[in-house]
Amino acid sequence: MWSQFVIPGAAAALLLGCGGRPAPSLDVSDRSPPPEAPDLTLHEVAFARLSDGRVAARGTARVFAYQRAGGRLDAQVAAATLVPESSAGYGIFGAVRLTAPQVDGDVGNKRGSASRGVTFQAARGDRGTTERVFWDGPADRLSGDRPVDASGPGYVVRSQGFSARADGSDVTLTGGVIGTLQPAAEPR
Repeated sequence: MWSQFVIPGAAAALLLGCGGRPAPSLDVSDRSPPPEAPDLTLHEVAFARLSDGRVAARGTARVFAYQRAGGRLDAQVAAATLVPESSAGYGIFGAVRLTAPQVDGDVGNKRGSASRGVTFQAARGDRGTTERVFWDGPADRLSGDRPVDASGPGYVVRSQGFSARADGSDVTLTGGVIGTLQPAAEPR
């Protein structure tokens, strides 16, 4: 009779004493996130870049993630407006608005890409679309290896890619170009 009481009593004491939980592990801190997890994630973010006391660029992103180790950034549904100085190479275009569903970059190496449907629209009236754009900061170049459709005052073009200086002073359409050019009317 005593053994019928001791076994259930001991089991009850163990469960109550341990709280019905397994024994605690030796690891007392929370598990670290996976190595690819961002250090910072912001939702519905806006940003501005200042240069010599003036706004040089501003933009938004639905999601912005930054991984400090390696300087990796990823943004979703990103838009930026570049406001060049009139003396800059692309100053003749006025403010240029860029949009892309996906943007990623490596801040330390000054490289990045925008993809899944990149658009640009300039205050002058130029506009264009392409699937993907690469940025190479050390070379000061932008490039694309997908079809480009662009139009603006006096031109409509389509090419299979492009290469350009980041300041807009030299743009080369690649892979065959089709389109029309309309010379500016001469002043009377």
